[in-house]
Amino acid sequence: MAEYGDQTRRSFLATSARIAAVAGLMTTAGRARADAQADRGPALKVTGGPKPKAIDPSKPIRLGIVGAGGRAGYVLRQMFEVEPNMVVVAIADPQQGNIDRMVNDHPERIKDRPATYTGPDDYRTKLLAREDVDAVLLATPCHLHAPMYLDCFAAGKHFYGEKPMAITVNEARAMREAQAKNPEVIGHIGFQRRATELYHKGIGMVRDDVTGGLLDCRAAWNNSWGPLGKPGDGPRIWFGRRAMSGDWMLEQACHTWDVLNWVAGKLPVAVSGFGYKDTFKEMDPDRDVTDLYYAHLEYPDFVVDYEHSWICPPNDEGRFTGVFERFSGLKGGIALNEGKFFPRDGSKPVVDYADGQGDPKWTQESVRAFFASLRERKPAACGVNEGYDATLVGLLVRRAVDERRRVTMKELLG
Repeated sequence: MAEYGDQTRRSFLATSARIAAVAGLMTTAGRARADAQADRGPALKVTGGPKPKAIDPSKPIRLGIVGAGGRAGYVLRQMFEVEPNMVVVAIADPQQGNIDRMVNDHPERIKDRPATYTGPDDYRTKLLAREDVDAVLLATPCHLHAPMYLDCFAAGKHFYGEKPMAITVNEARAMREAQAKNPEVIGHIGFQRRATELYHKGIGMVRDDVTGGLLDCRAAWNNSWGPLGKPGDGPRIWFGRRAMSGDWMLEQACHTWDVLNWVAGKLPVAVSGFGYKDTFKEMDPDRDVTDLYYAHLEYPDFVVDYEHSWICPPNDEGRFTGVFERFSGLKGGIALNEGKFFPRDGSKPVVDYADGQGDPKWTQESVRAFFASLRERKPAACGVNEGYDATLVGLLVRRAVDERRRVTMKELLG
């Protein structure tokens, strides 16, 4: 089990705040050392857990839920859509209202009220200790992800965990170590694109070189429906606090990093970037996430220009907003998010290989893949290794944007 209790988390956050306060007085080398320490985070101890119990294919999968807020409710609805033979046996959340809402939202599927836990450590000492929990759905603020996932490994429980998998280098390393020590525990990280036929087809086409090489690679995540984590948002204020979210490079853009890593089959060697933390300072002086930034990612075989914004005006035409990953070469380009290939030869038709797949199906396909892993005892469609790589890229982008310079992966890892 990871030695990462509530008091340790508070101490780390306080230490991080003190580091930030004196950073302006440091030399360049001193600032670099402070940034490196913040990126790495505290070291975590990892232990092996019990072997998971075999799941009887003729019986329901018994699910425990940690974090019963809006995201968990959405994922649970998708689980009920794709897995008819599942029962919720326990829910842990510090807010009783969240638990009641989740139960009341599914009167047909949650007929027998599950055991409920609201204590700060109940998810670990009570829910994960239950013999009748086969797997766990976790949807909590990002700074709790890795510690809770490590607790699942230590308890021998399969889990579907929300992204990002981790927000520090040491958390990511601990997760990889925990998976190695507990190889029979299925740890599925919620990068939905990994389970979709849409992305598998498109990336297969890129690797088959239908684009004629990769010369122009662009990606973006531009939002008009925020910002999240505003004053008055209650518990959701964590979206606007880097210590809890990891900043947008980890909380949201990790989806994009996973796709880029998937295409490349490798990690980037370096990133350059710049951005702005003061975009919404008048709304919230304590907000410290980067609501507008740009990054240039250098992969071994191609480079990517990326933009990420929360300041876009609402529009129906997509002039300002949009999430995309576009790869172009001498023969044409593929828009992975659209499922289309655009030939450079204008006389040839655009190839639409999407087959009607769109965003509403992606989470369903992700949870479907998770249940297939449980039933068939096969590796997760998107597991700890993918979560590890996406975390490192997010941290590399964050450092480059913070320092407005080129930062290498070697430098990040120390």
